[in-house]
Amino acid sequence: MTDYLLNKSIENIKGVGPKVKTQLQKLGIETIQDALFYLPKSYENRTKLTKIIDIEPGNAYQIEGEILESKVYYPGRRAFFAKITDGTGFIQIRLFFFSTPQVKAFVKGLKIRIYGVVRDTGGKLEIFHPSYKIFNSNQRPPLDNTLTPIYSIGSSKITQYRLRSVIKNCVKAMPVENSNEKKIDETFLKNNVSKLSIRKSLETIHSPSIKDEILKIKNFSHPAQKRLIVEELLTNLIGVKISTSRIDKMISPKVEPSNEVFEDFKENLPFKLTNSQKLVIDEINLDLNKTKPMRRLVQGDVGSGKTVVAAAAMISVAKNNFQTVLLCPTEVLAEQHFKNFSLWMKNETIDIALLTGKTKKNEWEKINEGLVSGKTKILIGTHSVFQKRVSIKNLALVVVDEQQRFGVKQRFEILQKTAEDMMPHQLFMTATPIPRTLAMTMFADLSVSKINEMPPGRNPVSTSVMSNRKRDELTKRLEIICENGNQAFWLCTMIEESENLDVQTAESSKKWLEENSKNLKVGIVHSKLPKNQKDKVIEEFRDGKIDVLVCTTVIEVGMDVPNASLMIIENAERLGLSQLHQLRGRVGRGPNMQAHCILLYEGNLGETAEARMTAMKETNDGFKISEIDMKIRGSGEILGTKQSGGMELKIADLIRDAQFLDKSEKLAKELEGNSELVDLLMQRWIGKKENLIAAQ
Repeated sequence: MTDYLLNKSIENIKGVGPKVKTQLQKLGIETIQDALFYLPKSYENRTKLTKIIDIEPGNAYQIEGEILESKVYYPGRRAFFAKITDGTGFIQIRLFFFSTPQVKAFVKGLKIRIYGVVRDTGGKLEIFHPSYKIFNSNQRPPLDNTLTPIYSIGSSKITQYRLRSVIKNCVKAMPVENSNEKKIDETFLKNNVSKLSIRKSLETIHSPSIKDEILKIKNFSHPAQKRLIVEELLTNLIGVKISTSRIDKMISPKVEPSNEVFEDFKENLPFKLTNSQKLVIDEINLDLNKTKPMRRLVQGDVGSGKTVVAAAAMISVAKNNFQTVLLCPTEVLAEQHFKNFSLWMKNETIDIALLTGKTKKNEWEKINEGLVSGKTKILIGTHSVFQKRVSIKNLALVVVDEQQRFGVKQRFEILQKTAEDMMPHQLFMTATPIPRTLAMTMFADLSVSKINEMPPGRNPVSTSVMSNRKRDELTKRLEIICENGNQAFWLCTMIEESENLDVQTAESSKKWLEENSKNLKVGIVHSKLPKNQKDKVIEEFRDGKIDVLVCTTVIEVGMDVPNASLMIIENAERLGLSQLHQLRGRVGRGPNMQAHCILLYEGNLGETAEARMTAMKETNDGFKISEIDMKIRGSGEILGTKQSGGMELKIADLIRDAQFLDKSEKLAKELEGNSELVDLLMQRWIGKKENLIAAQ
């Protein structure tokens, strides 16, 4: 690829005006190369049509038929319905978000082609917010001849269609040959990694032909995917070595531990520390008492008490007149930590501040004043902490909660808030167990601690599996639980490709609950709600004013409601083991509480999904869950979903792709001394080399 592709702005591509450019920037797409390496998260098969009579609920289909009727339905949640037939049966589509022109387009007698996940709603086949095309019989559009890529769009307002179009034009712009690319291709060929060029690999990934073995594409085992996976892994391995060499040249503030301070802290806690927590605290204190930068990962199962371990370290830092930043992936989690830390440190003279996206200007100015002067010793915040206007006088420790949700570049941004020759100590926390060998391979000199005890009084959550067809049975169980003073989560997962479908599913489930029970107070939280409304509902749930909270995976991290004893997860078969375990850990947090988790599935369970469900029923051990996830190699993504930011891996998965690590290490050693090729690899997979000072 030429410098044009490496460096030119995305606005040089046809179809990218100022508005589209702004939305692409929200996805991290600034250049043409950024777009080329913005890889699909999944694919749709729109190369064929399925008869309605052959449909099995729970799967995605493309259907073509005639519009029989359509109407806007107002009672409860406003929605638009249309009934369609292909002569073999009937199916209904439902839209919650629609415009008047959309409604008018649904003319009786016209043909329509729809694609989406089919659900069985009270004996009716239905698709929520499908993609569709309306046409006359003589204007029938041709079927696709390639699989349709689906990209993560996050908070961007860009449509899948527009994003596909932009990326397609970027692929067309790729030159046939470039000398440096040719050298990398030859290296891969020589080492029996791949016969495919980077150009051919990207062409295939963004627009795979139906001849490209659909099953291999979906399982990430296609040669084009393997080529990109190995290249990304080797680039990260090179990056780790660069990072390590830079860190070795830097120093960190020395933090003297105080037994007196620690004993006072323990006495103020409303619970007793486990032996495992005490051991990890000792390990951290030993690291902090050195000028060599600490880089330690604390692994602990959901609810094992990682936060209080971090709090102990932060108190030591504060008592040495230094400052700490605690990074949280969500506002809910940040607010929860602020509340807990304020409680645990109420007898300490330590100034703690909370900074999130909803912090008002006057509050922010006061917080920044305390940070600049050094008065504020602990800053708890979300991505807002990364702002350039946030200045910190004596930053000595950075704690990253749920570390897999923050990428290299983000962590680098916070490390820049100290002197050039200084490196803050870094403490990473995760409830997602990472095998030690992988941690040491990909994280270089990262030390690993493990909290392997649960707090006293914490009972395991019993788990059962139930078909969605039996959800009516849940109403009575919910009412009994709530009558006894407990609460429940009803979680709606994202189904297949639609970025909005989790919202629609949540809205539908809330309506169903309200229609089937007059005694339950039901609230809802999802990504489309305004922040103030979302916060209000969460607060009401915490205060016990809401019995059942219908929600999306927004509650995966940071929703701590001790009174919640039941977790119901819809479409559980579509989630990985690690995520299911994380969600299950949101209930049963009260002392000696018996909690339950019900996994609802749609249609028939496949072999992999059934293995996950069985594992969830048989064990509550997160580390055992991790081992099982590795064995069955499902889509659990132990290190977090890539669309959530994760480790900034675009296509590789350290668990799924562990088999390629040896090959990647060999290639990394071979290319390490070639600065020209290393720079090229760095630019497209990681960014600027200086970002690697944060390592992974």
